[in-house]
Amino acid sequence: MSAESVVKGISLIQFEHVRVYVLEDVPSGETTLIDTAFEENGEELVAVLRNEFGGVDRVILTHGDHGHHGGLPYVMDAFSPTLAAPDNETKLYEAIEYEPDVRYEDGDVLDGNIEVIQVPGHTQGTSALLLRDRDILISGDALDGADRAGLPAGYLLPPPALFNDDHEAAEINLYNLLQYNFETLLVFHGSNVFENPKGKLDDFLVEREWDPRP
Repeated sequence: MSAESVVKGISLIQFEHVRVYVLEDVPSGETTLIDTAFEENGEELVAVLRNEFGGVDRVILTHGDHGHHGGLPYVMDAFSPTLAAPDNETKLYEAIEYEPDVRYEDGDVLDGNIEVIQVPGHTQGTSALLLRDRDILISGDALDGADRAGLPAGYLLPPPALFNDDHEAAEINLYNLLQYNFETLLVFHGSNVFENPKGKLDDFLVEREWDPRP
């Protein structure tokens, strides 16, 4: 297994059911890992991080699902990175034994100019991460690539209702994302969207039975 470049300075490591992202030089001179996959992926994740990036300096967890934090103990033991995680994600703190160095909230800007946009519904504290200086949005399971559901790649859907704590909220709160500018949208399940992701999200939401916008 190896990392795959997505755009300059951002790589993904793909496992069977989920991927993680590695941000190089974010913040300057440091390497940031976004999520840690499942526990069973931990050893392999550490090997790829060590071999291809020399380790990581920071881990950001987007939410409390096991497939996004399960490998955390392996990464923490191997590299002793700092840890950032959503403050209001109860299920996460029931599952991990680490106290984050940063407990972030909606609207916070993390080192490296990464803005937190919380989209509750999939879980209580599901958070997307906006790389503000690059107009890149990392979904944090607020959105999947549509091909996860057998539809054409290049489009977006919320996670299946089966995986959401509150599916209606998971859809309604997607409107939060339309307040921001992004030209690339990176997901953890399905294909990433590089062509007009914001417009495609807006097109999806306008077809719903409700629209909370004024």
